[in-house]
Amino acid sequence: MRRRIVVAALLLTVSVRAESPSASAARDAALTAQPNASASPDATKRPKRMVARLWHGRTLTAKADDYEKYLQASGVKKILATEGNHGIEVLRHTDGAQTDFIVISYWESIEAVQRFAGADYRKAVLLPRDGEYLIDVEPEVAHYEVVRAGGK
Repeated sequence: MRRRIVVAALLLTVSVRAESPSASAARDAALTAQPNASASPDATKRPKRMVARLWHGRTLTAKADDYEKYLQASGVKKILATEGNHGIEVLRHTDGAQTDFIVISYWESIEAVQRFAGADYRKAVLLPRDGEYLIDVEPEVAHYEVVRAGGK
């Protein structure tokens, strides 16, 4: 969890705080309603901001290469095939005997996330063979409003 928060703060420059379920639902609903700061002042013409979904899992370093291949062939493929997905990044960090993976997927809306993750979209989507590889997986994922993406 701590690594995901640090990465999220660095990548998305947002703060993470504990929320009640109703506050979390209100924040998620706001993800689809937030205007783009660089858009036209006319609120009806402002595009919706994308949603970033962050997942974190950990495996043994001895299994990391195999897990990465499995993740690419299964999870990444499934995400990219879901309508409303706008891309994905997979981050990998090895620290001795353990290797962390963070998956950041980009979505047009919470509804698009639900097409991938189901109605309870805040829960991690576990792949059929994750149990063979993962020694630690967070049961919930985080969703963020993308306020800036891309290069320079």
